[in-house]
Amino acid sequence: MAAETAPRATGRIERARQIEARKLARRSFLRVSAFAGLTLFTGGLIASFLGFFNLRRPSGFGGTVTVTADRIPRPGADPVRIPEGKFWLVNLNGPEGDVLQVGGTGGLLALYWKCPHLGCTVPWNPAFNGAQVNFPGIIGWFRCPCHGSTYSKAGIRVYGPAPRPMDTMRLTVNADGSVNVNTGQITSGSADNPLRAVPYA
Repeated sequence: MAAETAPRATGRIERARQIEARKLARRSFLRVSAFAGLTLFTGGLIASFLGFFNLRRPSGFGGTVTVTADRIPRPGADPVRIPEGKFWLVNLNGPEGDVLQVGGTGGLLALYWKCPHLGCTVPWNPAFNGAQVNFPGIIGWFRCPCHGSTYSKAGIRVYGPAPRPMDTMRLTVNADGSVNVNTGQITSGSADNPLRAVPYA
């Protein structure tokens, strides 16, 4: 009888050990899962923080866009569309585009192509006659296709519902003739847009 009880007791002890081992394995799994979830959550927060504060130095719109010398328009030529930066690069010839006569002397200007009215993309219309907006003799204007806001080559609003001239972006000239446009530094357009043009040889 004692011989029969011994294997039963051993079997019960072994089963208890197996149950305890399964409980420990389950606890370990839950502990590891909790730490993994916490790590992923923290990583997501850090990534969001970096994205919000722009610490990853983005390229394209929101960062600095470099325009090579061969893409820069000649003085007086039609503006060049820079799609990666969402702006028009203009090379004003003297007082060109200074329709309010604030004293512009020419140079490069980066105009954000978003209309200040409702955000439509403003195209350059090289055939538009300024006589239609009381500026006869001037051919070629920026004209919003949504509500007709019309801007000079320097982005000065002369017609339409837009509340102000086109916005400008900070522009610097490099030694090799290229220019850097900081698309993250946008200044609201105003009558002094022609004075913001950067001299370019």
